[in-house]
Amino acid sequence: MKAYAQGVGGVSATANPIANSSGSVTNQAIQVLQGPYVTNTYGGGVSCQGTTLNMTPYIQFADSRKDPWEDFYNEPQYNTTDATGKMVPTYVTVKNYPWEDWYDDRTYTDDSGATVRWFPDGSDISIIQDIDSPNGVPDIVDTGGEMTPSWYKPVRTDMRANQSFNLGLSATLSIPLNRGMQRRCREAAEAQTASVLQLTANKRLDFEIARLKNCGELLKAGIMFHPKSPYASVCADVVVTNPGGTVKPHTHDFPQPTFNDPSTSSSSEVNPSSLDTDQSSSLEESDGVDSSQEVSALSQSPSSQQVSQLSGSDLLGVWQIGHSLSPQ
Repeated sequence: MKAYAQGVGGVSATANPIANSSGSVTNQAIQVLQGPYVTNTYGGGVSCQGTTLNMTPYIQFADSRKDPWEDFYNEPQYNTTDATGKMVPTYVTVKNYPWEDWYDDRTYTDDSGATVRWFPDGSDISIIQDIDSPNGVPDIVDTGGEMTPSWYKPVRTDMRANQSFNLGLSATLSIPLNRGMQRRCREAAEAQTASVLQLTANKRLDFEIARLKNCGELLKAGIMFHPKSPYASVCADVVVTNPGGTVKPHTHDFPQPTFNDPSTSSSSEVNPSSLDTDQSSSLEESDGVDSSQEVSALSQSPSSQQVSQLSGSDLLGVWQIGHSLSPQ
């Protein structure tokens, strides 16, 4: 009978190699793009390029984890005992006793001619015996039962949240080598800027003069914004005065002469040229200023006493003289 090795000391000798390998790789990169020089345009076809410094800050954050998240799981444990189910011929060392089925009383003759037993009573002998051995099927199944978990063992999943945070700055510096061209371009840019500023100042001057002219003409015509109007400030700083060589229109207050009854007055005639000139000095202007022409004219006007002495026939002449000398 052939015997096959099924195990060594109760441990299965069947080769069952198992290898597991796992890993993860995360690649992160920052890309720096080289662009053209920064170009400044000043108008009039003037464009200058200068030293360019590009600074690019970056922030990276990565979070990787499994879903659903399980810290551990319960692994069911089964009774997989497999001790019987297959009869296997096996060499077994037993004791040689007369009452055993494997008792061996064979003998042999030695060199001296004596008869000697191969296995004396009580000695160890090896026999082949069918031993009930595992057959690869749990005993509970061989007996008609079902595989049900006998208990649950908590097993860690080793799930880990992988997080990474990167903070940095990427910078590039570009410098043009032709300094002479850069200097001339800068001078052209300054000249163009000055020209634009001068044009702006000219337009500002034209605007202010136009505002002054229009506001002055409107104020002379008596047209103006209401003081509470939001546009009253447009002409608020415009002042209108008399042109040079002209006198502002004004008025004068003169005392009214009194006359006596002609019947009681003297019949002598009064010469208008000899009228009292002191009376004219008491005349006042409404604004407090005497005109030289008006004073000279009034100095030749007759006084109230002299006029009262005129005859009735000369009253008309006196009135004519008074009207002709009154200011127009």
